[in-house]
Amino acid sequence: MPVLRGVNLAVRAGEMLAIMGASGSGKSTLLNIVGCLDRPTGGIYRLEGVEVGSFSGTEMALVRNRKIGFVFQQFNLLARATALQNVELPLLYAGVPAAERKKRAAAMLAQVGLTGFEKHFPAQLSGGQQQRVAIARALVNRPALLLADEPTGQLDSRTGLEVLAIFQELHRETGITVLMVTHDAGMAHFCERIVYLRDGLVIGEEAVERPRRAAEELNGLQQAPECPAL
Repeated sequence: MPVLRGVNLAVRAGEMLAIMGASGSGKSTLLNIVGCLDRPTGGIYRLEGVEVGSFSGTEMALVRNRKIGFVFQQFNLLARATALQNVELPLLYAGVPAAERKKRAAAMLAQVGLTGFEKHFPAQLSGGQQQRVAIARALVNRPALLLADEPTGQLDSRTGLEVLAIFQELHRETGITVLMVTHDAGMAHFCERIVYLRDGLVIGEEAVERPRRAAEELNGLQQAPECPAL
């Protein structure tokens, strides 16, 4: 069953890009190919100038571990592992020694605002906190590319803004390339460029002159008066 139909797309190093389209438009398939989870049946995919579409399974796994971080809508945390252990996983697969793993994982949890939650299990965390753990796990190996598939889809509006603020801050501070899939136009406008997908085809793109600033919108929410109780 063909899903993508001749997509021609270039993602610039250091940009924050949104892929937008309705359900069934091919967004997740495109993200899976970019993330080396699926192989294209035709065409060429290059990551940092290297064609990776023909890599072996082991080579693809190495690329995913060293070059790419993933943040999913469903969090995908290990239920029986603590927050610290979840964040350590990519480092474990990369062969990083235990002491260094714990140090880097704790530092990454602190960067996403979860100091003191290292020993909590996913069931003891809110949805927003679980997504922060997932972000820390995605970034702990210092990837060149962060892929986010509907990362705020399971979150309320305030928590979603908190997650987007983390993305924007990390993008600004580290220059990491961020590719985010969404069907929400408001969410897409937090990015610098929007690519529109329909029926497996890129049908257009838009440069966002002034991307929305999640931190500013969060500050506005905090200053707004609370609604009276009904």
